[in-house]
Amino acid sequence: MAGPTQPAVRRAAIAARLSAPRLTPYLVASHGNLRDALRLYDWNVEISGAFYESLHQFEVVLRNALDQELCAWNAAQVNAATGAPHSRDWLMDPSHLLLRLTRDDISKARQRARSAVRRARQRGREHGHSDVLAQLSFGTWRFLLPDSDPGRQLLWQQALAKAFPQLSCTPADLVTHVDRIHKLRNRIAHLEPLLDSAMVADRFASMRTVAAAIDPIAEGWIVSRQRITSLLRTKPLPAPGSSTS
Repeated sequence: MAGPTQPAVRRAAIAARLSAPRLTPYLVASHGNLRDALRLYDWNVEISGAFYESLHQFEVVLRNALDQELCAWNAAQVNAATGAPHSRDWLMDPSHLLLRLTRDDISKARQRARSAVRRARQRGREHGHSDVLAQLSFGTWRFLLPDSDPGRQLLWQQALAKAFPQLSCTPADLVTHVDRIHKLRNRIAHLEPLLDSAMVADRFASMRTVAAAIDPIAEGWIVSRQRITSLLRTKPLPAPGSSTS
């Protein structure tokens, strides 16, 4: 009997490096065929990368829209300790409400910004608003949006609703869209499978809905650059009656 072919040896070696738990979802989707499972794994890497590309654009659009309104709102708040208004820089001089809602997000972002400036060897320059803004996580924006908390409701009504001038759904639906995007972002960051094509397509639709609520031109820019829909069409399917080799 002939020994295993070189491609089969290569596939077995790669499978061993990936580990059985990580490869199992792909094997299940491929009816136990290792060749098809590895093709699906490669596709998953591509669709994850494509979604992250669009997330890169989307997250910057979202955070800048919210940041603009938070700057204006913070400048209208009075510092209870001094009786003077806060500055527009809500990341360096946040109101009491923003401190409560962001918990320790701002202080951690400041620390990361300080380290980033130091690593860049930009001597003599203190980290500023844009440095800290870049260090905030997607979760910060997700959890500033309205829920049952009276403070978040107030912030939405007085400030953040203005970031979505073209909103065509309810605020609750908007939060659902952002929450779904946030959860998918975390899945990608943890290298988890994105094998449910309908779910991926739905999350991209959520991204489009939120971006369009901010600015239809920004939404069109994100769509014009995305690779998600083309990759969904080329998802590998298991060959009928394929073996487990």
